[in-house]
This record gives sequence, C-alpha cells and structure tokens, in this order.
Amino acid sequence: MKYVIYVADVETTGLDIRDNDIIELSLIRLIDNVQQTWCLKPIDIEHIQAGALRVNGHKLEDLLHQTKEGRERYLDPKKVIVDIENWIMDDGVPAENRILCGQNIAFDKFMLENLWTKCDSKDSFPFGRRMMDTMMIEFFMDWCKGEMAEGYSLNNLVKKYGVKNDKAHTAAADTKATKEVFEQQVAMFKKILNA
Repeated sequence: MKYVIYVADVETTGLDIRDNDIIELSLIRLIDNVQQTWCLKPIDIEHIQAGALRVNGHKLEDLLHQTKEGRERYLDPKKVIVDIENWIMDDGVPAENRILCGQNIAFDKFMLENLWTKCDSKDSFPFGRRMMDTMMIEFFMDWCKGEMAEGYSLNNLVKKYGVKNDKAHTAAADTKATKEVFEQQVAMFKKILNA
C-alpha cells in the first residue's frame, strides 16, 4: 500500500480551533519535495488575536483587505482549498493514504479540518486520519533513552539537529525546518534498525 507524507504548518489568527482561522498554510509533499504555500483571508475577523499576529508577523490591515498588498496576498479560503485539493491530487492516492507530518501536528490538522468545514467542503478534506508528530517522535526517543530534554518545541528541535530556520513563525520556513528535523529523525531510526 502506498502512503504519501505531507509536512505541514499553519499560521493562524489565534489558538482556538473553533473561532480562529488559518491565514498561512504551507505543505511539502515528500515524494517529490514540492512545497506550496498559501495565504488566506480570515473567515472570522472578530476573533483575530493581536498576540498571534505579533508572533507570526501578519498585519491586521492586510488580513482585512485594507491594503493593496493584503487584497493580492490573502485569498478567498473557498478558492484556496480548491487549489490545495487540485495540487494534492497529483499524488495519485486516496485521502486515507495521505499522512500529515508536523510539529504538534494535531493542532494543524484540527485547524485544517475546521477550514474545510467552514468552507462547506468537509466531505472533500484531502487527508486521512494518520499523523506523525516530530515533537512526539523526539519525546519518545528521549523517553526510551531515559534522557528527557527541557522542551520539545520546534525551536528546540531545530537547535538540536542544527537545522537553519531564519524566518521562524512563517508557515513556509517552519514547514521546511520541520521537514529537515523529520528527515534526521528518520535517519536515526534507520541507523538503529540497520545496526
């Protein structure tokens, strides 16, 4: 059975999966290492949190389409999910054979599912139930060694593996960094299994 892994990261208007929205989404398809990034206009503007925007660097006036750059950059979510689905279909596998991989990936998956639901497209959600979390992989490896780290944030893992992430808290950069961390984790498991 063929599985396709997509490394994902989202930037959002806050941390509430019901009220907040994805404003930036990046995916890397590991079978061909193609990356796509989209910026979305938020659906629920009443719940945009200033603290979230301070972290991810998105500007409120752009999100609200009050600027030319904002109108050009942040696209209608209903159109974006169609673009995402069309791009993902190139892998030739059904949704249940697509695996989402990321740092604390459960949050990203909940946000993605909520986006499809808010766009009245729940039935066409392009990912199955399988997920791989770089944070949990690292935690498990440390637990098995009996050597727990102080923390398992992406920042901590990037430092541990010597991965460069110059634009942290942007979906595109965090997705690339997470991909590199995941590949190093996979290499460690292969080395252990082949020993």
